[in-house]
Amino acid sequence: MFKNKRYLSLVLLLVFVAVIVAGCATAKPPAAPASGDGAKAEAPKQEVIKWKIATAWPKSIMIQQMPEKFAEEVNKASGGRLQVEVYPSGAVVGPAEVLDAANAKTIDGYHTFSGYWIGKMPAAPFFSSVPMFFEPFQHLVWVYEGGGLELWQKMYDQAGYNIKVIPLGIQHPETLAWSNKPLAKLDDWKGLKYRTVGWWGEILREHGVAVTSLPAAELYPSLERGVLDATEFSSPYNDSTLGFQEVTKYMTGPGMHQPSVLFYIGINKDSWNALPDDLKQLVETTARSVTLWSWSKDFNESMKALDQFKAKGITQVKVDEATQKEFAETAYNYLEKKAKEQGGIFQEIWTSAKDFRKKFVDYEEFMMPVRVKY
Repeated sequence: MFKNKRYLSLVLLLVFVAVIVAGCATAKPPAAPASGDGAKAEAPKQEVIKWKIATAWPKSIMIQQMPEKFAEEVNKASGGRLQVEVYPSGAVVGPAEVLDAANAKTIDGYHTFSGYWIGKMPAAPFFSSVPMFFEPFQHLVWVYEGGGLELWQKMYDQAGYNIKVIPLGIQHPETLAWSNKPLAKLDDWKGLKYRTVGWWGEILREHGVAVTSLPAAELYPSLERGVLDATEFSSPYNDSTLGFQEVTKYMTGPGMHQPSVLFYIGINKDSWNALPDDLKQLVETTARSVTLWSWSKDFNESMKALDQFKAKGITQVKVDEATQKEFAETAYNYLEKKAKEQGGIFQEIWTSAKDFRKKFVDYEEFMMPVRVKY
């Protein structure tokens, strides 16, 4: 009996093994990889979008670094899906042509200073610099959170431009003047041959200043030959690269004419709308980060530049408080009058800007401690 059971168990084991072997023999082998070398199938390649951006700036100054850093960061963060090429002034179009070129989609976008378009849009300087008005942080908070950006875009839309506006870069106050005579009091300004642009020029004309507008390349030789008595152009850091300290004795502050200097990138709306949503968000987020970078970078380098100017024997002059207040009153009255004359979007922007600034100043006066030098 025992032997028969043992024999039966052995037979059953052999039958089970035979079934397993037969099943393995008839099973289909796994499908071979699609590619001949056994590699995994590659994910489909994503579309690469290329933008051509022209600027209003020469290669040599820090302002040009703003769009260049923006392009570098976007190219990297997008994994190459959005590739932005930046061209300095004159490489593709001239500085005065960038807006029209982007509007016509000759280029995808441009980087500049909104105040340059005062002849096309009279309210444009509100989004670049307003004499004796917005400081940098005030300006940014108004633009990003106080309705300024919406009004900025509305102004371009009403003017018929197919342009998406994105803030890109800000600087602290500019040097008020480089000159060979001190400009501390109002009388020092009367009859002065002075280079500036925009509303500041109109304000100074009311105080007897002989205002002219010249491009950056002509400023150094004009100071050297005495064609100009004084000029302003940019922050101490940018000014240092243009060499004004070599042909003048005095630098004057504070930057009453441009206490905040805001820049932007304008993108053709067709180019903008062609972006997927994630790249649109990437562009706007990168522009904000570069704006913060530009402010801190220029501020730090401008402090160093002041030390360099002192070492070269440049005398710093500060306009007295009474003169500053007189210029401020002239600036405010000028804009009030302009807003009544222009009406429409100009009046809307001015009302928004002055109401916001008043709230900001009241809040900051209450919240900020006195500034003490240690």
